[in-house]
Amino acid sequence: MSRTLGYMRISTRKEEQKFDRQEEQLKTNCEYIYSDRISGAKRDRPELNKMLEELQAGDTVLIVSIDRLSRSTKDLLEIVELIKSKGAYLKSVSDSWLDTTADNPMSDFLLTIMGALGQMERAMITQRVKEGVKVAQEKGVKFGRPTKSCTKVGYALELYDAGKHTAKQIADITGVSKATIYRKLKERGIS
Repeated sequence: MSRTLGYMRISTRKEEQKFDRQEEQLKTNCEYIYSDRISGAKRDRPELNKMLEELQAGDTVLIVSIDRLSRSTKDLLEIVELIKSKGAYLKSVSDSWLDTTADNPMSDFLLTIMGALGQMERAMITQRVKEGVKVAQEKGVKFGRPTKSCTKVGYALELYDAGKHTAKQIADITGVSKATIYRKLKERGIS
């Protein structure tokens, strides 16, 4: 007896991402839905591996779109080949051309092309981000989380600027040494 199994994936980096949209599109057509919260660039995904292991001849894997299955052309083609080797099929809700339930060589061709385009798009985004970071760093923008000591020093300088505390009091309040406070004031041109 053939089954329709759904697979959905969202990225871990974006906390606001939810499965809702994908689940809504899959739930009425699938007997079971596998879901991973992990980057599509990673081939080793627990639920994807479980689904591929449990896949039986005649089953259909339903996805919302090709980028939910993989972000790498190589991995995409390997996953599709594994699905086919089990005698199962792949179908996409959004990508109407992706339907291996029919013996259609054009579907295989388009799968390869679209997978390559998706991978290229990801590489271009990564390249643009790196270029943007480089330009920003050249302009003096600092990236990353400020260190705890940097934040403490900033607070110490704010207290000094307010003029309500002595350097010793500020050192006691913030845990920043008087020497550090005086050094930072000297860097700012204040003696």
